[in-house]
Amino acid sequence: MFTIAGAEFAKNSFIDYRQKAVNSHYNNRAAYMACNLSTLISESVASLESDTDIQTAAAYMAECGLGSLVVTENGEVIGLFTERDLLTRVVGAGKDADALNLGEVCTRNLISVSSDSSCAYAIKLMRRNRCRRLLVYRNDNLQGLVNMSEVAHALADHNSSKNILVNLVGGITLVVVLAVIGMLISHIPDMIQLADRTLK
Repeated sequence: MFTIAGAEFAKNSFIDYRQKAVNSHYNNRAAYMACNLSTLISESVASLESDTDIQTAAAYMAECGLGSLVVTENGEVIGLFTERDLLTRVVGAGKDADALNLGEVCTRNLISVSSDSSCAYAIKLMRRNRCRRLLVYRNDNLQGLVNMSEVAHALADHNSSKNILVNLVGGITLVVVLAVIGMLISHIPDMIQLADRTLK
């Protein structure tokens, strides 16, 4: 006979199983589901020296399909030149692209981040510093660039995966609870008969 105690045991056992399943899922798939910058470095690290004129730099970016360039001076990174810099600081300002060099118009005081940083931290860093790109380093070596849009998309995909798991576990819980209730209802006549015999 299925008793109330049995139902309680089944419920507790399922709760334990569900928690273990969730923990196991995150432990086994953390490396795949974690939104980490090391998997998002898509922009190639292309660089030019700071004395390169803007006309040459713009032609190089167009030829290589680049949205940005790392600007170096004597081999050291000093800035970043982007399409936005070209539009606002050169074209929009009515400047002669042949008369300016990268060192004069590039964005300095760059924000960098470690390759093992999370996507959430990268978004927070970009918002705090009002920038759209971060230089990504690993052990003091420049690995590449990440931009806000791709990090935001990766973070959204990561959160969506977690929500799917939560909804799945919630659905399974509901099914089991309904099954337990159904089993209890089906045994009500037996329970009533047992109570009658006990009272006699």
